[in-house]
Amino acid sequence: MSLAIDFWNKINNEQAAKNQQYKSLLQSLQAIHPRSVLLLRSPSEEPWLGHLTNRGQLFSRYKLKYFPGTYKRCHQNASCIWIMQRGMIGTGFAYNAPSRVSPGVWHRHSWGLDRSTKTPRVIETTYRFNDYYGVSLDNEECKCFVLQNILPMLNTVIKKVNWI
Repeated sequence: MSLAIDFWNKINNEQAAKNQQYKSLLQSLQAIHPRSVLLLRSPSEEPWLGHLTNRGQLFSRYKLKYFPGTYKRCHQNASCIWIMQRGMIGTGFAYNAPSRVSPGVWHRHSWGLDRSTKTPRVIETTYRFNDYYGVSLDNEECKCFVLQNILPMLNTVIKKVNWI
């Protein structure tokens, strides 16, 4: 196994031993894809951890919709979908399938959700993953999510504008 995977297995085991919510999330993800690793150093890095352990679900990867977003800005892209009233927000983890050198890996990720159909459809904004596990945020939770993910970006822009 690779050093990176050994590192993440060690982190996963240490955090699961210290934090019940982390352990519960890891167990849920590994029930879907055994031996997969969770790329989450600490429970504090996931602001929606409690929601994920209580309401987390697997979202269908079939019939994905696409929304052109900015690469590596999934949280901001999902926020834009909600702001533009194109859908709600789903947040949690997305799974990349195993390769010759890696077991499957769960990445922190957010996406839009089209609720116009019986089963909510994932609106992907960056990269098509193999699976999506997370929570569907309600309107109030979407407001909080947007504030968490857009305000820091705006603060950076304002600082840069004031420096000019």
